[in-house]
Amino acid sequence: MDTLPVELIASILEHLYYTKGVPDHSTIKACALISPAWTEPAQRLLFRRVTLNNLHHGRAHNSFCNATNPSTERGRTLGQHVRVLELFVGEKSGLDLDDADMVDILGRTPRLYELALQIAGIHQFSVQTMENLAQLAAGKTSEDSRAPLRIRALTLLSCGIQSPILYQLLQVWPCIEFLFLGVEIAAPPPKYTPTFHLYQLTLMRTPRYSILSWLLSTSLESLRIISFRDAPGRDIDPLLEAVGPRLRSLRLMNYSLRAAKVLEYCPNLEEFVIVQLSTLFKLDKLPRTLEHLGCRNLPLEDQSLDSVIEAVEDLPHLRVLTCASQAATDPRMTELEQLCKSKGIQLVLDKTPFWVREDPVYVGRFPRRKVVANFTLMN
Repeated sequence: MDTLPVELIASILEHLYYTKGVPDHSTIKACALISPAWTEPAQRLLFRRVTLNNLHHGRAHNSFCNATNPSTERGRTLGQHVRVLELFVGEKSGLDLDDADMVDILGRTPRLYELALQIAGIHQFSVQTMENLAQLAAGKTSEDSRAPLRIRALTLLSCGIQSPILYQLLQVWPCIEFLFLGVEIAAPPPKYTPTFHLYQLTLMRTPRYSILSWLLSTSLESLRIISFRDAPGRDIDPLLEAVGPRLRSLRLMNYSLRAAKVLEYCPNLEEFVIVQLSTLFKLDKLPRTLEHLGCRNLPLEDQSLDSVIEAVEDLPHLRVLTCASQAATDPRMTELEQLCKSKGIQLVLDKTPFWVREDPVYVGRFPRRKVVANFTLMN
C-alpha cells in the first residue's frame, strides 16, 4: 500500500470520509493504521472536524490536548488541521469542560473556521474569559504572538434563553459571516451597532423582531442565504422586504400559505429548499429564477410528487432537483425522471438526513454539497 501515489491515497480517504453527510471517523482511523504513507493524510482529515463533549480531562479531552501539544512540532501541525470544532461547555463547579478549557482548546486551533458550542450552566462568560478570547482574536497571548484567530462561522446549539453569550462572541469575532442559532434567543440586543456582515443566517427558532433586526442591521447588503425552521411571522415582513431581493437561497421547514407569502419577498432566488411538502398547497408561484429546488422529506402519501412535477414543468432555469432518497418509491418517480431528462435537469436522490448541517462556505452555484473539498474554502 506504500506504493500508491499520495494523490490516490488522498482521493480514497476523501471518498470514505462522509457517510450520509456525517464524518466516518472509525473508517478514517483504521486507514491511518494501514501504513506510514496513509497516516499523515488520514490524520489531517481526522482533525478537520473535532467534537469534544465529554468530561474535563476525560479521554477525548486528554487525547486531543496530548495530540495538539503546542510545544511540539507535531502538536502544532495537528492543531492547525482543525477547521470545525464542536464543544460542550459547562459550569466550573461541575465535571464538564469549562470556559477556561474552551480558551485553551481554541489556542491550540489557530486556523479554526467554525466554532459550534453547546453551553449549559453558564449565563455569560466572565471578564477574564472575554479578555482571553479577545487576545486570541487579536493574535496576542501572554506567552507569544501568533496569527489572529479569525472564526468565520458560529454555531450556537444551546445556551440559556436570556444568556448574552451570543452577543459576547459576536463582539469578539466581528469577522463571523455564517451564523447558526439552534436555540431560542430572548436576551435583549446590545446597544452598540454590530460590525459583522452575515452571508448566511440559520434560525431554528425565530427571535423577536428587535433581536433579528439587530442581527441583520449591518447585513442587509451582504446576506445571501437564510433558513427558518419556523415560518417567520408577519412582524418580520419589513426585514424580509429589505433583504429579500438580494437573497440567493431560502430554506423553510414547511410549505404553507405563509411560506408562499415569504417567497414573494424573494424574487431573485437561485435556490429554494423545503423540508416538508404540504399535502394541501401546491408548490406554485415559485421564483422563475430558481436553479435548484430541494424537497428534503416527502410526505408518506401516494402521489406526493405531484406538486414537485408541476414545479419542475414551470421553472425555466432549473438545473438541479434534489429529493430525499425515499422519493425513489413514489409512484410518479419514473415520470419525474423522464421530465428531468427531457429538460436537462439533474435529479439527485439525497440520503443525507435533513438535520445534518451544511458546510458554512461561500457558494458559486447551488446546491452546496457536503464534500471534503469544502475544507479548502475554510482558510
